[in-house]
Amino acid sequence: MAWLSRWARVSFRVLQQTFLHLPGVGPATERRLWQAGLRSWQELADRGGDVLRGPRGDRIRRAAEESQQRWARGDWAWFDAALPGRHKWRAFGDLGGRALYVDIETTGLHASDAITVIGCYDGRTVHSFVADRNLEAVRELIESHPLIVTYNGASFDMPLIRARFPYNFFNHIHIDLRFPLHLLGYRGGLKRIEEMAGLERNDRLRGLDGWDAVRLWHEYQAGCPASLDTLLDYNRVDIVHLEPLMRLVFDRLSKELAV
Repeated sequence: MAWLSRWARVSFRVLQQTFLHLPGVGPATERRLWQAGLRSWQELADRGGDVLRGPRGDRIRRAAEESQQRWARGDWAWFDAALPGRHKWRAFGDLGGRALYVDIETTGLHASDAITVIGCYDGRTVHSFVADRNLEAVRELIESHPLIVTYNGASFDMPLIRARFPYNFFNHIHIDLRFPLHLLGYRGGLKRIEEMAGLERNDRLRGLDGWDAVRLWHEYQAGCPASLDTLLDYNRVDIVHLEPLMRLVFDRLSKELAV
């Protein structure tokens, strides 16, 4: 996987040169601003009047100034709401070192009280939170990271987590890898995409899927502690593999932004 070693040598502050969240700015306008030499919110705020004139230009420059202020305050939830979902991957260039990779397991029901395991990986350590043990402790960990990375988490993992902990702010940008991976032609479930990307699982976990995770939890509840061990191992691989998939997305899509 040569793309991993290439990514490790390069760092891009792509979010701070992103203008797509500004009013009236689409991909064509953003590229025109870059070609004019405006490659940051500061440059757009200071010199954008040379390119964008009139009331529209004023609105965009004010929004660029607000972006700087929100960044300085660490108002990541504002960026999460403002950025188009398919372009949130750009935040990895600025915040990748503070990313948290998250995946949940459930009883098979789409309800907040159905969460059995929440796995989190910060790039160094795997943290496993289990229902009726230490699930509540996940709140502090999630809230300490400005960037959350999931696969299909926009429609599944994060809504359930937010419903389970409704009084927490969750100040972060959330990258759901399903969308940028689809742009790159990686389609299907996470296990299929791992195979396409050359990521492997050991023999004990190969072939297990989400329904096996449900089965393993019920076996554990019925008195088989070994089933919980397997479930946690299964979840651990899910979250650890999110990191190289995130790097693959950033490496491939950031090259398309070159002007």
